[in-house]
Amino acid sequence: MKNMLTESIRRQTDEQIIDATLTLLQSQTYDQLAVTEITRVAGVSRMAFYRHFGTKEAVIKTFITQLTEDFSQEVAALPLESELIAEAFFGFIQSNGTAIAVLLNSGLREQFYPALRDILHGIYTDYLRSKATNAMSIDYVSDFIASGMLALAIRWIATGLHESVAEMTQIAADMTAAQQATL
Repeated sequence: MKNMLTESIRRQTDEQIIDATLTLLQSQTYDQLAVTEITRVAGVSRMAFYRHFGTKEAVIKTFITQLTEDFSQEVAALPLESELIAEAFFGFIQSNGTAIAVLLNSGLREQFYPALRDILHGIYTDYLRSKATNAMSIDYVSDFIASGMLALAIRWIATGLHESVAEMTQIAADMTAAQQATL
């Protein structure tokens, strides 16, 4: 019972620190962010911060890992169909748009972007392998599609997520079909 309570408190403290970090990043860049501010907003001591994360970099890494693992698990369970992959991706972006925008706007694109690109690259590589005859180009085309999907998502976030998930899915499916035709 004590270990369950300790783990529950640990998770709650982690969440408080991550939430405080994201809140502060809404009004400042990552470079401006100070551990003292994070602990104040989170309502935890500096000792608790260092015990749980050690650095502000570790807070960001933990948050990005949580975010990308959730998406990775979701797409891993999908059938290899372009529209379903795109729908899951844009649904994920819409659900996490505020947090992703905070990461992008605070100068953390390079911490977030590669992890998500790698997930998309992997799923599109599997998708294209199931459809293509020219295996030599699959890696390049799947990388092109993954990067294009992220470019669409970043633009979609920057313009206020005005299009629906269905509209973004259609754009991505058209883009994927055009690239698939090259194989």
